[in-house]
Amino acid sequence: MRLCLLRHAEAYPAAPGRPDAERSLTEVGQQVARQMGEALRRLRLAPGAVYTSPYRRAVQTAQAVAEALGVPVVEDRLLAPGCGPAELETLIQAYAPGETVLVVGHQPDFGELVRWLTGATIRLPAGGLAVVETPALRERAGTLHGLYDPAWLAAVMTGRTG
Repeated sequence: MRLCLLRHAEAYPAAPGRPDAERSLTEVGQQVARQMGEALRRLRLAPGAVYTSPYRRAVQTAQAVAEALGVPVVEDRLLAPGCGPAELETLIQAYAPGETVLVVGHQPDFGELVRWLTGATIRLPAGGLAVVETPALRERAGTLHGLYDPAWLAAVMTGRTG
């Protein structure tokens, strides 16, 4: 399985009295999310669906990516902050996705999942993508095949990756 872990794009900072789950993407975040979808399409990392945390910033990112890929968005609380290996496995078993699984969620969860799956220690920036190849969701069973930041993905879009 190819597991694509996409951290939501840049969001507005937390505001007093407003729930964290309601934070939305900034204008830059919205642009990055659209570019992310187009870059994933060009990289041929298109899944059958985009699975996302129910937090607004993740849903907005997932919607922009899914639109570019022409696939549906599936929102699930399992991907909310605190998502670990058990939640990810439950999600995959529930939806039985195909060869490529694209999930949108949060840090530090995705960094910890990459470490658990591959042993690699990463920091995933807002709008960043980690691609892990793994035969199963088991500790250290996977290989980190790619780590992409939003600036690199923007370069893919403009053709300036040379």
